[in-house]
Amino acid sequence: MTRPNMRQRDGDSVHQARRAIAYLPALLAAFVGMVNAIGFLAFGDVFLASPDTGATILGVNLPGQSAIAYFAGAMIVSFIAGVTAVTLISGRASRLRRTLVLSVSSLILLGAFASLRVDLPLASAVLMAMAMGGIHCVFERDPASYQEAMSPSAQVVRLGEALAGAAGGRNGRRVALHASYWLAFAVGGVAGAAGWLGLNTSALLAAAGIGGMLALGTRLFERDLAAS
Repeated sequence: MTRPNMRQRDGDSVHQARRAIAYLPALLAAFVGMVNAIGFLAFGDVFLASPDTGATILGVNLPGQSAIAYFAGAMIVSFIAGVTAVTLISGRASRLRRTLVLSVSSLILLGAFASLRVDLPLASAVLMAMAMGGIHCVFERDPASYQEAMSPSAQVVRLGEALAGAAGGRNGRRVALHASYWLAFAVGGVAGAAGWLGLNTSALLAAAGIGGMLALGTRLFERDLAAS
C-alpha cells in the first residue's frame, strides 16, 4: 500500500481547513446570540450586538424615556467604534486575519468583564458593544453569506428568499443554511440567558473564554489555508 505524498497530504489539510471554516459562521452566530442575551440581562432595554434593534429602541424611547434612548444611541456608536477599531487593527493582516479579529474582540470582551466586576457598568456595556462590532469583522473578506451570518434579521430575509426559490424546486441548501444561522443565534441566546442566570457576571468571563477558544481553533484552520 503506497503512502500519500506530501502534496496529497497538504491538499487534504487544506480541504479539511476549508470545511472547518465553513462551520465558523454558525458558531459565531451562536456566540453573538449568547453575548447579546448576557448584555440584555445585565443592562436591560438594549441588545448590544444588534444595532438594528438598537435603532428601533432609540426611536421608540426618545419622546418619553430619553435615558434609554441615549443609552441605545451610545451602544450603536460603540458598536461602530468596535468595527472601525478592529478593521484598522486587522487591515494589513494577510495571514491569520480571522484569528486576529477574534482574539482582539475576545480581549475587549474580557475588558468588559473586568469593568463590570469593578462596578463600571457603562464602560462594560460600551466594551461589550465594541467587541460585538469587532466580531462582525471576522468575515470581512469572505462571501456575503458569511458576513451576514451573525445578523438574525438578515437571515430571516435570506430565508424567505430561499423559500421562494425552493417553491420552484431550487435553493433547498440555502433554506437549510439560513435557517441554521438563525437557529444558531437563537440557541446562543438561550445559552447566554442560562449562563447569566446561573453564573451572573461570570457568564461574561465564560463568553470571553469561549471567544478565545474560537480564536485558537480558527488559528489552526487558517494556518493550513495560509500554507496552501
